[in-house]
Amino acid sequence: MGEEPDLAEAAAYIQGERPSLEEEHVWSVLMELGDPPAPAAEGLALDLLASTHPEITAKDVKLVLREWRAYVDLAGEDDWD
Repeated sequence: MGEEPDLAEAAAYIQGERPSLEEEHVWSVLMELGDPPAPAAEGLALDLLASTHPEITAKDVKLVLREWRAYVDLAGEDDWD
């Protein structure tokens, strides 16, 4: 894998996959965490975001995390452009 995935590209990917998510909420999750947490650490991420961004539902956070992980997986493939 080359460079670290870009947050702006990740946000665009997530919005494209889940247009019902509010852009502000997507950015809040990305900026708060910096990197998608490992699945085992998802509970900690949910707790953190519940305390720092209570306006974002746990369901929406989980959707952002799922799509963010998918984006990172795709961005890590050799033929991704």
